[in-house]
Amino acid sequence: MGEDSNKEPKGSVFIGNPERLQQAGYNLPGGNVDYDPEYECTGGSTNPSDKRCPYQLKTPDAMNYPLTGWEGRLLHMNLPSYRDPLCPRTLKYLFTKAKRPFDIRVRVLQQNVPGEDDGCLDKYCEMMAELRQETGGGSTAKGGPAGDDCPHKDQVFIHPIHAKEAAGPTYARGLLGQDIREAYENNELGPQDFCMSTDSHMDFEPEWDQKMVDMWDMAQNEYAVLSTYVANIDQLGQNLNGVHEVPHLCMVIFTSQVRTHATKCARNLPRPKLTNAVWGAGLSFSKCHAELKVPVDPHTPGIFDGEEFNRAARFWTYGYDVYTPHRVYVLHDYPGSQHNPKTMGWGHGKFEQTDLKNAYYRLNTILDIPGGERDYDKRLRLKRSKYGLGDRRSLDDLIEFSGIDLRHKKATIDGKNRCGNLQWVPFIEHPKGVNYIPKFDDTTEDPLDVPYEKTSVWYNPHVDGVGAGLVSRQVEEKEEDPAEVENRRAEEEAAHESHKKEAEKLAGSSLHEDHKALAAALEAEGNGGGGGGGHDFPEGEHREVISNAAAAALKAEQMENVGAPPLLRGVSDSGGIPKGRFFFSPIKLNKHGVEHLPMQVKLAVLVMVLGICFAIIASGGEKRKRRASSKKSG
Repeated sequence: MGEDSNKEPKGSVFIGNPERLQQAGYNLPGGNVDYDPEYECTGGSTNPSDKRCPYQLKTPDAMNYPLTGWEGRLLHMNLPSYRDPLCPRTLKYLFTKAKRPFDIRVRVLQQNVPGEDDGCLDKYCEMMAELRQETGGGSTAKGGPAGDDCPHKDQVFIHPIHAKEAAGPTYARGLLGQDIREAYENNELGPQDFCMSTDSHMDFEPEWDQKMVDMWDMAQNEYAVLSTYVANIDQLGQNLNGVHEVPHLCMVIFTSQVRTHATKCARNLPRPKLTNAVWGAGLSFSKCHAELKVPVDPHTPGIFDGEEFNRAARFWTYGYDVYTPHRVYVLHDYPGSQHNPKTMGWGHGKFEQTDLKNAYYRLNTILDIPGGERDYDKRLRLKRSKYGLGDRRSLDDLIEFSGIDLRHKKATIDGKNRCGNLQWVPFIEHPKGVNYIPKFDDTTEDPLDVPYEKTSVWYNPHVDGVGAGLVSRQVEEKEEDPAEVENRRAEEEAAHESHKKEAEKLAGSSLHEDHKALAAALEAEGNGGGGGGGHDFPEGEHREVISNAAAAALKAEQMENVGAPPLLRGVSDSGGIPKGRFFFSPIKLNKHGVEHLPMQVKLAVLVMVLGICFAIIASGGEKRKRRASSKKSG
């Protein structure tokens, strides 16, 4: 697309580099496309009867709040923090730069080593005292009133655990989700409040809180979730490239799981853009009914790849839609967080082998990815459980909308990506309204809202129509066409064998080539972003903590030799959220130089060098002996 001023107000979206798209198996020209906001409702049709737009808040569901804005509402923030010295600064920035700091509530999952790491809240209070001393005090932006020892201290809730108990990002966010649920049950949080999840090393634009709410309103969708991999802090206060360039998530690759990949960019968007359900954990902003209905699954310790699309799928099947923010108001300190060896350790938590195995099986099973549970009843039960799929849209609809072939581990079902204009997919709202939070058994995590009502995708007229329970539902639904059952079984078996061969191929590759590819990927990420239109943004801090070869080989061995683990907490051997010790140490190549190599590699290099030196010395000694012998004989 040219820089035509007549088209620029609608904005444009970069859908990919043509050569790279072709290499990745896509069949589309790439480049830039004009963004058409109306397409989300019309699908390109000019027939008024074809127009179908997302649901907006209705007065009966507003709970006496205004239909837009956040007057009377609170903004709840979730910050998982692992030994992060930037956490206090994040608290300082989010309060001092907010327009309505008194209406913000912050929950920090603090994973520290007592006596070694500063407490996030304590250090924040010190920073605010220093700010008051510099400015003389006053408003929050000046450190608060002179008599206030720590402004907004009572608005910050610290959930402390020891760093050795850290079990990866989903475990941390899962604990914060439980805190959110507890606040809801104690009437400290409402479904019509706003909820935002981000990291503990962030910065913010002035009045970021009001701007985020206003941007969410612009999506004109009560089920909107604003999400992306946010820009680096060096872009604070900048209009990137003069065209309000923002990161845009829309593509994935399959590693050990589904990984968000090749972040694209959008320019001069007039409003948030509907995405193909690709969600990023670095920023998530929505009404709190989304957080309450779709909490992060805490039963997936050590998982990095797979956590984002798993939650994206759960959001989407519950009726939520992910949007790319059209402006940057929240920024990430990538250098400050990624160059600190302490903060990079939370993915190295030590878990039991059964915990990691269970996590992979859960993610695969929920999304029909090869390598999951094969038993029909167990698979269905997990999908309907507390951390399973929603019942407003189906998984088949998600595959068609996202364009991602989950069942065959392919990035595209038709050779196209879904980075450009998309049409919203209608669904039937829950009869009890948008604020209704489904109920599940606290122990088994099975649904309690059964029999299902007619608008649910799980509804079965032969079962739910007569008010039967969950047990008879499983029996009833197994009565399928034998031919269809056999076809599905054969397809699953073929996918399983393909997955096994892929794992064997990965595990058989040389360590040198594996590390060379990883280093190249990290270098590409380090050089991404900040350029002109038509580039891919870096993928941010969300990286896999074990090699793909190790993960794939591990899963193949587990599937063959161990079998499927229990998938629901109620039938788990441990009976609770997985904790414990991981059983192997990852090797990360995010730093260069011998001093950053693991100890076992250093020792191997040392032995090799000593061996070479010894061989050279020995060889030199033999030559001297021969020369001496020659002189004597002469």
